Amino acid sequence: MQRSLRINQTTQSIMDTTTYVALSGEFARDQEMAVLANNIANMSTPGFKGERMMFEEYLASSPAGNKISYVVQAGNNHDMSQGPITQTGNSLDVALNGVGWLSVTTPNGTQYTRDGHLELDPQGELVTSNGYLLQGDGGAPIVVPPNAGQVTIAPDGTVATQQGSIGHIPVVDFANPQLMTAESNGLYNTTEAPQPVTTTQIMQGAVEGSNIQPVLAMTRLMTAAREMTAAKNFGDAENTRLKTAIERLGKTV
Repeated sequence: MQRSLRINQTTQSIMDTTTYVALSGEFARDQEMAVLANNIANMSTPGFKGERMMFEEYLASSPAGNKISYVVQAGNNHDMSQGPITQTGNSLDVALNGVGWLSVTTPNGTQYTRDGHLELDPQGELVTSNGYLLQGDGGAPIVVPPNAGQVTIAPDGTVATQQGSIGHIPVVDFANPQLMTAESNGLYNTTEAPQPVTTTQIMQGAVEGSNIQPVLAMTRLMTAAREMTAAKNFGDAENTRLKTAIERLGKTV
């Protein structure tokens, strides 16, 4: 009876390990699908940067001393490639042709975006389509005076009307953009200090689209779904084998 119990415990340990390995793969793919689904949901978000989940191997020791390989999430990687630039005909719209970000004031403080679809609020201030204040030099708002006429935005970010210059749109970047955290409405957050960028040109009357490629994004999502299903099926099969083995070995006297 004691021999049967030892066999049952050993079998339980081995098969539990197999189940946990399968579960680690299933959980990782489930997280990857959430990232890919978010990319697809933001295909029409101006300036959106896609993300890809990274994986790494986690090694653990089995009761027998063998190495067991699990898969775990190692963070997300931002695709910082530029999205397509489309002319809109709206003189207040801007697109960044190059690296960097626009600074905006939100209820959560200063955040960053490449969504240059701008408009005027009731005070004549330049704001994003979500109502976030576009920051000029020093974080000050850029105010268009009433009846100022046509607004022009130069490639260096200088904003002017027929009455003269009214402000400047700075472009900033960070030492490690991969540390930026994606928020809602095309916003990004970071704890790094912004640094001025002088090589990026601002294009008036245009917006940058999302850099998500629809066909590639859907293909990756379907691949992740198939891999998650395969991991789940493997785990289910191992559970069935475990149950059968315990039932049979439990009858051994």
